[in-house]
Amino acid sequence: MTNTAQDKLNFAFASSDQIHLDQHLGKCQSLAIYSVTPNGSEHIKTVHLSHDEGHNQQKINERLSALQDCFVVYCLACGNPVRQQLLAQGTRVVVNSAAVPIAQLIPKIQENWPGKVALRQKKQLKKQQADDYLS
Repeated sequence: MTNTAQDKLNFAFASSDQIHLDQHLGKCQSLAIYSVTPNGSEHIKTVHLSHDEGHNQQKINERLSALQDCFVVYCLACGNPVRQQLLAQGTRVVVNSAAVPIAQLIPKIQENWPGKVALRQKKQLKKQQADDYLS
């Protein structure tokens, strides 16, 4: 299967070591950015960020810019004002409750790929309707 632009999305992970999702978005030292398809993934870049304390606009703008081409950013926490700015630019935020290896998240992303879930739900609905009809 050939991947089209719609089959490929960029996902970012707030990470201290490029292996684990393990940081708050506002305090992260770097973002590991992966290009993900329904059948594969590739680490495309690491963006190193300033990790100054506090909420200064320069730090926020740096993160917004780094995530501009990402469909989703995964982090351990994200302040609501920054979340709203990310949503406004088209980047979704997923807050994970605990640190986890990025390699464990990517298959879950692929399993729940946009369109794949809808297709699976459609198949389940058809089966349920057929079962109801036969009952």
